[in-house]
Amino acid sequence: MNAPEVVRRYAVTLLESAEESDILDAICQDVNGIISSIDSSKELGGFLVNPLLSAEVKENTLVALFDGKVDRLTLNFLALIAQRRRAGILRDVLASFIGMVEERRGVLTAKVVSAVELDATQQDQLRDHLSSYFGKDISLHAEVDSSLRGGMVAHVGDIVFDGSLNTHLERLRRRLVGV
Repeated sequence: MNAPEVVRRYAVTLLESAEESDILDAICQDVNGIISSIDSSKELGGFLVNPLLSAEVKENTLVALFDGKVDRLTLNFLALIAQRRRAGILRDVLASFIGMVEERRGVLTAKVVSAVELDATQQDQLRDHLSSYFGKDISLHAEVDSSLRGGMVAHVGDIVFDGSLNTHLERLRRRLVGV
């Protein structure tokens, strides 16, 4: 079984459990909080992927960190992930869960990489354009890549909108050399 399949299976398990318990919104809130914790703490991220730590240590730590802060179902899921020695993929599982929830709600995720940080107005305009193009709500995740000389690249599912200056210059170069 390959890693993406494992990630998908755990995410589906959490999603189905949350739907059966009719607490999907609460679990989404928990998951977003846990993802933020992992992203903001190098120590937590390193702890989760450390192969020298036992499953029991990881389980006890995760339960201690999040007990009283997340729903019981979320806490049990964290314990399950640790018991099964899958703590290293926890962030991927949680991100996959959020993606599945958004997909079920008819929301597409757009990852936008730009040369400079987009302000709120620019993000809203881009979200509106993508929403009208796809006919669905868009969840926009913006990043800055200083290697881009200008413009932006938007990924929505398998579709890429490349409006970067790098790509435009490469196309111009190809035309000039006759390729």
